Amino acid sequence: MCSYVPEEIIYAAGMLPYRIRATGCTRTTRSDALMSNFSCSFARSCLEFALDGTYDFLDGLVSLDSCAQIHRLYDNWRFKARLPFMYLLNLPHKNSDSAIAWYRGEIAAFKQSLEKAFGVTVTDENLVSAIEVYNETRMLLRKVYELRKSENPPITGFQSQGLVLAAMSMPREQYNGLLRASLKEISSKEPIRNSRARLMVVGSALDDPAFIKIIEDQGGLVVTDALCFGSRYFWEPTETDGDPLLSLSRSYLSRPKCPRMMNQHVSLFEFIVDMVQRFKVDGIIFQKMQFCNLWGGESLYLEKKLKELRIPFLSIEREHIVTNAAQIATRVEAFIEMIEGVIE
Repeated sequence: MCSYVPEEIIYAAGMLPYRIRATGCTRTTRSDALMSNFSCSFARSCLEFALDGTYDFLDGLVSLDSCAQIHRLYDNWRFKARLPFMYLLNLPHKNSDSAIAWYRGEIAAFKQSLEKAFGVTVTDENLVSAIEVYNETRMLLRKVYELRKSENPPITGFQSQGLVLAAMSMPREQYNGLLRASLKEISSKEPIRNSRARLMVVGSALDDPAFIKIIEDQGGLVVTDALCFGSRYFWEPTETDGDPLLSLSRSYLSRPKCPRMMNQHVSLFEFIVDMVQRFKVDGIIFQKMQFCNLWGGESLYLEKKLKELRIPFLSIEREHIVTNAAQIATRVEAFIEMIEGVIE
């Protein structure tokens, strides 16, 4: 349910990790009866799919106390649409040595619970093998993003996010094979030459490329992001030496930060600025889910710091079900026109 869940443990147990999304949800009739309208609509949309049977194919659910909204989603799912296996991981708010050691204990307990529930054994060798498979995914997706650095990339942001999302729902070795083949095809495509501005998307959980398509339909080209359904999901590899559980704990807690992590404002800001420089970004679109407290607070810090660096910045508040596409398009169009004026 969250990008901080170590998928490699599930994969090493011979199972298919599937990241919970709500792409395509058009209403939240059932979930609105259980969660307040002041709850994040991403959480309500995911719960809607749990309640209407969309996720009946699942054998289990693993969640984190990543934020209050996701925790409530897990609670309601457990009580109203319980699956055979339900597990809540506790995630530290820091990435200190003590936090890494503590989270190693958390994921070790999760591994044991998984083994007991499904009658499997997950060895260190299984874990190392899983890490290697997932590291290949990370390497391949980094190559996709490398292609987006060029002045005229051969792939759009809409297409790129589709590739990342596919990784979260497919058998991983099959996915890696398809992505390797796709990279060859993408590299030989005709470059995109008609974009008006190179943009970066930052902010709340964005599990539907349709939002990026709205941006690109106005002439912008999304060349990178700082999203948990994007670059933050795969950016850094995991070490394969030593204790695999400790390596997983360190890797997941050291990845580009989510605002729920304590005192990591500077780290996240530096990651964003590094992306701006590497990908020659002209402007940043910050999209925040309505009632998302974590990214709402983060936006105040980011906007202030980006203004100091004179990096153009547009903040958009949205719902998971995009009912104001025309309004978003108008604001993006005006933002691109402003950037064009600065560039000229």
